[in-house]
Amino acid sequence: MTILDDLAQLEEGHPSREVIERLLKLEGDEQQQLFHQAREVRYRAGVNRVTLRGVIEISNHCQKSCDYCAMRSPNGELERYRLTPGEILAIVAQIAENKIPIAFLQAGQDPACDEVVAEVIPEIKKRFGLHVLLCLGERPRSTYAAFAGLGADSYILKFETSGSAHYRAITRTSLAARLDCLRHLRELGYAIGTGNIVGLPGQDIDQLVDDVLLALKLEPDFVSASPFIANQSTPFETSPQGSLATTLNILAIYRIALRTPLIPNVSALEKIEVGGQRLGLEAGANVMTVNFTPRPYQEKFNIYSKQRFVVGLQHALSTIESAGMERLRASPTVQQAPCPASIG
Repeated sequence: MTILDDLAQLEEGHPSREVIERLLKLEGDEQQQLFHQAREVRYRAGVNRVTLRGVIEISNHCQKSCDYCAMRSPNGELERYRLTPGEILAIVAQIAENKIPIAFLQAGQDPACDEVVAEVIPEIKKRFGLHVLLCLGERPRSTYAAFAGLGADSYILKFETSGSAHYRAITRTSLAARLDCLRHLRELGYAIGTGNIVGLPGQDIDQLVDDVLLALKLEPDFVSASPFIANQSTPFETSPQGSLATTLNILAIYRIALRTPLIPNVSALEKIEVGGQRLGLEAGANVMTVNFTPRPYQEKFNIYSKQRFVVGLQHALSTIESAGMERLRASPTVQQAPCPASIG
């Protein structure tokens, strides 16, 4: 089969394992064909402008002990923090002043901040009229329902790796439970986001193919791929980083097969290579996340590494311009995917 045959099958939405594996390995001119097709699909699907969202990292406490993350609970070297409702709302005001339509509240898996989240959601809706996006980890269905009742619109919960044994080995928790959370979120009316990490220790090409197949099966409203970056104070701190090229190929695959989702252009791309986020947009991404967390807290939210790349507004705007794209000025209409018969 030729790359044109593979791309045609991908655009039909039901690619075989063999097609995905070939596309994951593309480089050179054929990789550029993949990226060109992703841009064409993005344009035809009407999602060719870049959505900005403003993230506030409200807590770096976490219950989990994932081997790739420095915010893991066993890390006694990390100074922990939680923002107050007043601090969060003051930052949301800055997001609104910059005409960014999405307030993105992110934290480690920290149930102790749930009361704070419940307090600020209705204020964000009432005072600023922003879309509320949450990324707070696994919670009981009742908590998700409460947040939705207060006005939360969408939720991100990445599956990270699709192999149950691999997931348990690096997180010491259950992938099935995480997928159940995604199911609950969709049933409660959230727009859902998920995604995978490329290059995790112990991962092989077959697992990456499984990751892509799981993402396509979930039919998410947001979907991302992030390259693994070795993080200090973790068991994986000396492991090699994930492949930028493979990550970009996966972004393009997601765009072509799923067509309309919002695809974040993660800051880890820029961490790996200067201009990496421009490459992400050229591979089909259409979201830039601007970090509004106050600097003293940014330095403690070690999601990638102590020296992570923090995206400011001017960097986001210049990256969009360098890719020949435009910023979406209004809040995006997230197309709700039909609830799959089975998740997981």
